[in-house]
Amino acid sequence: MEKYITKDGSTTYYNTEVLDHYHTKAGAKQEAFEKHVKALEITSVKNPIIFDICFGLGYNSAATLDTIREATIYCFENDRKILEKILDLNETFKNYKIIKTFIKNYLENNQTAYEENKIKLVMVFGDARQEIKKIEEKADFVFFAPFSPEKVPDMWTEEFFSDIFLKMKNNGRLSTYSYARQVKENLKKAGFELKDGPILHRRSPSLIAIKQVMST
Repeated sequence: MEKYITKDGSTTYYNTEVLDHYHTKAGAKQEAFEKHVKALEITSVKNPIIFDICFGLGYNSAATLDTIREATIYCFENDRKILEKILDLNETFKNYKIIKTFIKNYLENNQTAYEENKIKLVMVFGDARQEIKKIEEKADFVFFAPFSPEKVPDMWTEEFFSDIFLKMKNNGRLSTYSYARQVKENLKKAGFELKDGPILHRRSPSLIAIKQVMST
């Protein structure tokens, strides 16, 4: 892990095994708010269920806690090393301390669920492609932020997107930073309708995938 300060002052890391950064170098905190929380319009659903797939440093969940006061967030992660980095950070999210407490309890006491007021965080540790099949609740929103398709193609397959689709409510929405052609094709094959997300520090937009199942 190599520490990197992004252009908005927030911290990310470079994974020397995968050879990829966990966030855009243009601004990790800004990416969490603009490409995920705001893009999905999470304030439109009261007390939503959210899947944060590839939780990493917890920025997408932290941005959520800074935006709404009620939510259940399932936090999918398979790397303890990146979770341990959270305890060393003092990021400027107003509620990052909740993320830090949640992770501290998980790492030190194996406490997988943490509740504070009307916020519930649940750690789902392991291979997200398998773990998502075990979740009983269905998501209103999904933050999807693995390493890039070039680095971890197995995370961007039609099969995984199909499993996510099945675990989402009708009209549920998924956000991802990638605009790669293969990603768009696999999302469509899985049943999603696509629309462009915000453009942030690059030419191509991010993506919003929507589950719309017509009633019969």
